Amino acid sequence: MTVDFLLHEMRYEELLGWFAYLGQKPIGWRGYDQTAALLQAQGAKGKPWALFPILDPIYNPPKEEGFDIKGFKSSVFFQKLQGAKGGEVLDYEQLESRV
Repeated sequence: MTVDFLLHEMRYEELLGWFAYLGQKPIGWRGYDQTAALLQAQGAKGKPWALFPILDPIYNPPKEEGFDIKGFKSSVFFQKLQGAKGGEVLDYEQLESRV
């Protein structure tokens, strides 16, 4: 993927999604996890995320705060639902009151 592609083709929402993914699964985390396991096998004390802070999001993921209705309404999936034929009509007010 080139920088030109990122600047001209990728949507901002998709870029934010990649940032969120990489925040939860940092690049190279498996190598750190394997090294922590090897160190523990040789007697190192401490949790893997204490040995390598990059592992903290892997072992201690952030808590989900609930369903993001605004994000859902702006998603491609929601747009496809809107264009569906022959199905039930979504009641937005009822959907928002459940969240």
